[in-house]
Amino acid sequence: MFTQEYTRSEGQRLSYLITYDQGEYIIQRDGEVKKSVADSLVVGVAPHEATPDLMLRMAISDIELLAGMEE
Repeated sequence: MFTQEYTRSEGQRLSYLITYDQGEYIIQRDGEVKKSVADSLVVGVAPHEATPDLMLRMAISDIELLAGMEE
């Protein structure tokens, strides 16, 4: 698993910790899980296309859009 901290560019500009790997990612803030995607098919990506880089980009997009979570 890889980790990266990301700060949202809008709203309160809070920082989130993203843990990601092939086909999955978890978004946390202050130790609380805000969103967890454990299967790439849930977000419409074939498992062989769900590279760690793509999962990181999807997590960042979710943070920016607050998709499926609150700030």
